[in-house]
Amino acid sequence: MLTITFLKFIIIKKCYKYTFLSKKEKKVPKTKVTVIDIGSKSVRVLIANSGGVNSLSVAGYAECDYAGYYEGEFLEEEKLQDVFSKVLLSAQSVANASVDKVYVGVPANFSLCRTKTLTQNFGQRVRILDDDVTQLYTMADDLKNEDYVLISVSPIEFQLDDGTITTYPVGKKSNKLTATVSLIYAEKNFIEKIKNNKKKSGVASVEYLSSPLCECLYLLPKERRAEGAIVIDCGYIETAVCVAKGDGLVDLKSFAVGGGHVSADLMECLNITFDEAEQLRKQLVLSVNASDADDYEITRNNSLVPISMKQANEITYARIEMIASLVERCVKNGDETMPYYLTGGGLSYTKGAKEVLANYLGKNITLLYPKDLHLNKPHYSALLGMAEYVINQVEKQNKSFISKLIDKFIKR
Repeated sequence: MLTITFLKFIIIKKCYKYTFLSKKEKKVPKTKVTVIDIGSKSVRVLIANSGGVNSLSVAGYAECDYAGYYEGEFLEEEKLQDVFSKVLLSAQSVANASVDKVYVGVPANFSLCRTKTLTQNFGQRVRILDDDVTQLYTMADDLKNEDYVLISVSPIEFQLDDGTITTYPVGKKSNKLTATVSLIYAEKNFIEKIKNNKKKSGVASVEYLSSPLCECLYLLPKERRAEGAIVIDCGYIETAVCVAKGDGLVDLKSFAVGGGHVSADLMECLNITFDEAEQLRKQLVLSVNASDADDYEITRNNSLVPISMKQANEITYARIEMIASLVERCVKNGDETMPYYLTGGGLSYTKGAKEVLANYLGKNITLLYPKDLHLNKPHYSALLGMAEYVINQVEKQNKSFISKLIDKFIKR
């Protein structure tokens, strides 16, 4: 049975009829977007407006657990329609708003990441415009593969004719512009499945985003991305490893192991049910040097049952070290000096898991949380990242007519 959970937020509506507004308050109408995060355990929908404490405010949210996906295939695919319909309707009900367009995040498991270097020669020294950068991007896609479709072109860095490296070349002068860009493709098979469910859910339009890219852009400050960073998003049955640099991804890999496998190990090794193993996983404290006399306790038939802390921790250590070894294999395009970060719901909530991961990799690892006050949990990272990314893109496209004229006629 599908379980729908809601997060309802109090929306304070101000009446400005007889209020003098400050310049700060006189803003353009809010941008409203609807994003869908397809996780390996849950499908989450967020309806958000621009503005708020950070860059967005939550209007509606809903989530629905489902069977997930494994190695590029949805499990219980026949139930996807029900999942999408119920979670979309629930979010609209909370927001008291209808949705005709949604942005769907493509998980790492259904993605392909490539980098490419492009050069545009101007023939003379000119001032670089936005249109010059856009022209470079149009030259980027050359993947001749019928199984994938390009969903993202983003800059890693730019180089001017004097060798200067920059993340933002607009306004600078050069006789040529070289860009290293990140290209992210989605599996056409994934897009076809989402399209089929879109039609049945009453949504008129769908656009696709790279969920890992949006997450990295949201969680990491621009200064950190300029130097490069490695983000590990460990989910329930999938872990994504992103090498982020500039405004793009240098590399993106994933493997089908996550926090849910810890529960499966506990179930099998301790001869308990999966629900009991999930109970136990929430109690784990891996930083404790447990003795034979120390126990966790799980509830069974309204009674407390002791479970050896030492044994449970050792089982968990082994799984986390396996995850760490797979992360190590994924990071081949990362610089040795790049810092490591952890997010997602798979390991972030297990006390001491970050340290076990760090010890195996020989790296310091920082836990990343979303900036939103209501959804400041690691498993919301991708969802909020997509919402902020879309709002930024929509508002960038909605520049005033005067601004566009200035861009067009600025002296080169």
